[in-house]
Amino acid sequence: MCIKSLFVLQFEKMEDCKDAQCEVWKKVTEAGHKKNTYRLWVTRGEAAYSPATPHRFEMEGFNSLLGSHNDKYSIEYSDFCTQSEPDVFTPPAGFTCEEFPDPPEEHQILANPFQDYVNTHPVSHAHRMFGPFKEKFNRQYESEKEHEERENLFLHTFRFVHSNNRAGLTYSVGINHFADKTKEELARMTGGLLPKKEEDAK
Repeated sequence: MCIKSLFVLQFEKMEDCKDAQCEVWKKVTEAGHKKNTYRLWVTRGEAAYSPATPHRFEMEGFNSLLGSHNDKYSIEYSDFCTQSEPDVFTPPAGFTCEEFPDPPEEHQILANPFQDYVNTHPVSHAHRMFGPFKEKFNRQYESEKEHEERENLFLHTFRFVHSNNRAGLTYSVGINHFADKTKEELARMTGGLLPKKEEDAK
């Protein structure tokens, strides 16, 4: 994970972390009533401009993965190296590199699925896919509350689709006009015959 490219943090304080005196860097994002606070604990070598070594990353705030509630996540770094071997970018035997498929809005998600979960921007890559979905299927919602609920349903379906397709199975799934529906709505629309995989995605 490239910390520099994902976050623009501000120095907050010095603090002990895992028996080391660390710099604590902080970022706060707000979207309406939702507030997320991100902190990164790092140490540096004695040499000037030495790279920072992360010890802990923490997010506290709105949970965009599991629903509309506050939560807290923490990543502890047990090993970190600023160098990488050149052959780490060489594809395994039998694999080749090719262009990402359309639509182009999904390229960043396919290139780095983890980015959507730690992105500090209030609107993630998956959130931005909701706009094209609404346009394609002519969605118009009655209230802001319904819009937020439908968007959360779409996000869970969208992430299920990409998780399923990354598993290397003999089949793939995609987004269709059911992506913003609840389990109950899907059951009514399919006569109660809701596929298990679709049910698990909601």
